[in-house]
Amino acid sequence: MWHDGGRGYNILMTTSLSSDVPVGYFSWAEYDIMAPIQPKNETALAAAFISNCGAHNFRLQALEMLEKLGIKIDSYGVCHQNRDGKVDKVEALKRYKFSFAFENSNEEDYVTEKFFQSLVAGAIPVVVGAPNIQDFAPSPGSVLHIKELDDIESVAKTMKFLATNPDAYNKSVSWKYDGPSDAFKALVDMAAVHSSCRLCLFLATKIREKEEMASQFRKRPCKCTTGSGTVYHLYVRERGRFHMESIFLRSGRLTLKALESAVLAKFESLNHTPVWKNERPESLRGDNLKIYRIYPLGLTQRQALYSFRFDTDADLGKHVESNPCAKFEVIFV
Repeated sequence: MWHDGGRGYNILMTTSLSSDVPVGYFSWAEYDIMAPIQPKNETALAAAFISNCGAHNFRLQALEMLEKLGIKIDSYGVCHQNRDGKVDKVEALKRYKFSFAFENSNEEDYVTEKFFQSLVAGAIPVVVGAPNIQDFAPSPGSVLHIKELDDIESVAKTMKFLATNPDAYNKSVSWKYDGPSDAFKALVDMAAVHSSCRLCLFLATKIREKEEMASQFRKRPCKCTTGSGTVYHLYVRERGRFHMESIFLRSGRLTLKALESAVLAKFESLNHTPVWKNERPESLRGDNLKIYRIYPLGLTQRQALYSFRFDTDADLGKHVESNPCAKFEVIFV
């Protein structure tokens, strides 16, 4: 929690994507997520690095049950250790087909380096932790999730199947060659702007909102009506930036497709460079702007990435009518 007593701001900064300013463990800069896969030459199927033996979930029980079901595990951490733990974790993980990304609690969006190091290593993460871990998956089928102890038998069966079927295993890690999904890129790109800068951005936006409550702002023209219809003045900015750009939509073309086209045309005309351009691995940067989401300014990242949608053109129209000079944020991928 960040609090500015002078202005009275209470700002929540946690790993939760529902925070005002999310502070996750993910980033392109810290993890070489697209590092090439190396040969899986260990006899054990999976590696574990668990050193807190007093976790608030069932991760140690899961480890024991998987072993009883015939999953050979090399454990480098203090808990159930059977290998020397004095190794480079990621380099060790690269030799295994699976990596146990077992968190110490099962909280939404709490996804730590255990998971992202598994992705760097090219090992399929087997996760005990965030109930929404699939939101963090680089592609469908790339993560195995143990939601509860009853899942362990089926997860063990899947691990054995993948370990003995190269085509199926390679499909699960194919994102390493083909690139991760747009959803994954949109999530990790958020960290291209440091959390301290995103805090400043959040505060500056709040200050501007207060300033725009003044009479001179409320009187500004947000639409122009003539015999041929109404033209709406809208504002849009890229997520991670403060400056807003103007776009204009006619009442006869107040559609989701027209909004996207207008936003894309505007930023292309400016030769806009996405905020993540220098952070992403070069193989994932692309040459053209591509819109992933457009949403009203002020939503949390959980809403923006996963729950908010204008279901119809009419919904967009109602929003623009009820929010003069409506502001939007765009995520490019």
